[in-house]
Amino acid sequence: MKNYKKDFSDKTSHSSSSKLNVFTRKRIWQRVLIALFLSAGIIFAQKAGWLDQFSRQLTQQHMNWSNNSDVIAYLKKIVANNQLTKTSPHCLVYVINNDNGQETVRVEVREQHNSVCTNTRKDFPLLFTFEINRIQKTVQIDKGSPNHFYPIQ
Repeated sequence: MKNYKKDFSDKTSHSSSSKLNVFTRKRIWQRVLIALFLSAGIIFAQKAGWLDQFSRQLTQQHMNWSNNSDVIAYLKKIVANNQLTKTSPHCLVYVINNDNGQETVRVEVREQHNSVCTNTRKDFPLLFTFEINRIQKTVQIDKGSPNHFYPIQ
């Protein structure tokens, strides 16, 4: 009798550990698959540009559009993120034109030349212009087509 009980208990514990082992493997595979699908989704969203648009919208919502310093800081991020020029960021000058409290403001981006920012040109060339609508919180650019503004992609 004792041998029978001992054998029976050994078989019961073995089968329950086997079920636990199968359950654990199944959970691990589920988590791996979920991680792979989430990673693929994030990579797709990045390639499609959705993450950039989402971060740009968050930045626009939390920015004070009537503060010129905030607007210039935001434009510097746009120039860097979209690689709008090959000129080094410390060699760019942002000039705000006709800021008399109106809803639309134009910001010229010019290339500076001095002992640090050397180039063959001695003037203060205009690279492109941003048009800022403070009420609608939009930014447009005229790069490649002077005075014809279009939204930044």
